[in-house]
Amino acid sequence: MTPTQEIASIIRTALSNGEIISVTFKKVDGSTTYNRKITRNLIVIPKDKHPKFVRGENPHYITAFDVAKGDWIRFHEDSIVGVMDFSREAEKICS
Repeated sequence: MTPTQEIASIIRTALSNGEIISVTFKKVDGSTTYNRKITRNLIVIPKDKHPKFVRGENPHYITAFDVAKGDWIRFHEDSIVGVMDFSREAEKICS
């Protein structure tokens, strides 16, 4: 497993545990880096944005809800630049 795949695995685990994490990744064209707070925690995600079904996912992509954008995003694990844990913030939102 490459370091990028290990980081992606950690991100997937954190998302599965309902955490909010901040992920920095490059745009497809490589020109700009974005920092997004993402989660899969259904308590944080508005009900009208809850997934209606679960589909098979390419193992090299991560799908998560962008809290600031208010919509789902998907990015390739190779585009990840950095990760920060916001689990304490998730606890505040969910309390």
